[in-house]
Amino acid sequence: MKVKHWVQASRPLAQINIAVPLVLGQVAAWHITRTFDWFWFVAALLWGILDHLFVVYANDYADHEADTGNRTPISGGSGVIPEGKLTPVQLRRAAQASAVLLVTWSATLAFLGRPWTPAYAVIALALLWLYSFPPVRLSYRGGGEVLQGLGIGIGLPSLGYYLQAEVVLAPMWIILPATVLGLCGNILTALPDVEDDQNADKRTWPVRYGVTHARRAASAGIAFAAFGVFLWTPLVPMGTRALVGIVPLVPLLVGARAQDPFRAAWWASNALNVLLVAWIAAMVFSA
Repeated sequence: MKVKHWVQASRPLAQINIAVPLVLGQVAAWHITRTFDWFWFVAALLWGILDHLFVVYANDYADHEADTGNRTPISGGSGVIPEGKLTPVQLRRAAQASAVLLVTWSATLAFLGRPWTPAYAVIALALLWLYSFPPVRLSYRGGGEVLQGLGIGIGLPSLGYYLQAEVVLAPMWIILPATVLGLCGNILTALPDVEDDQNADKRTWPVRYGVTHARRAASAGIAFAAFGVFLWTPLVPMGTRALVGIVPLVPLLVGARAQDPFRAAWWASNALNVLLVAWIAAMVFSA
C-alpha cells in the first residue's frame, strides 16, 4: 500500500465539485449581507474535504463489483480497486472513518455556534447512501442525477450560506441554477462511460435516453442556468450579468460540435465550471 494509491483513490480534482458550491454559498451570503468570517470559510472547506473523501471512498466501494477500471479524466471512480492497488475492505473502512470525522466536525461546528451543521452532514450521508447502496441505489436504478443536483445545488450552497449568514437555506436565485448545474454535471460525467454502464446495467441518463439526448439535455441545462444567473442574480450590474451568461456559451458551442462523447463532455464541463467561477467573481467584485 502506497501513499500515491490513496491519493488516486481520493481523486483530488473531484474536490472541485464540492468546494465550488460551498464557496458559492458563502460568497452569496457576503454578497447579500456584506459580512464575512474567515473562520467559517475555512471550516466549510474542511467540511467539504471530509465529505469529499467519504463520497469518493464510498462510491468506489459500492461500485467495485461493476468497475472495469476504464475511465477518462471526468469519469466517476478512481480505479484503485480494479487495478489492484487497494482492496474493497480498505475503501470501506476509509469511507466509514471519513463519515465519522464528518459528523464529528459538524458537531464541533454546532458547539461553536452553528447548531444546524450536523443536519447537513446527515443529509449528505443519506444522499450518498441513496445514490450508491442497496436497496435504493439510484445511480443504478436511474435518478442518481437528481440526487447529485439536490446535493450540489441545494445542500452545499445552503451549508456555505448558513455558516456565514446563519440562514439554513440559500436563496432561490442560488439554488435553482446550481441544482440544474449539479444535474448536468452528473450527466456529463456519465457520458464517456456509457458502454461500461450499459454492460453493468447502470441506468445513467445517457444509458436511459441515449448519448445524443444526454448531450443536448446537459447543454440545454447549462444554457438555462446561465440565463437564470443573468436573470435573477441581484445587486450585480446587468452588463456584468450578461457577460457571465455569455462567456460559458463559447466552450458549450465547441462541445456541441464535437463528435466524440468524451470531447463533448469535456467542453461542456468546462462551460459549467466557467459559469460557476464567473458567477462567483461577479458577486465578489460587485461591491
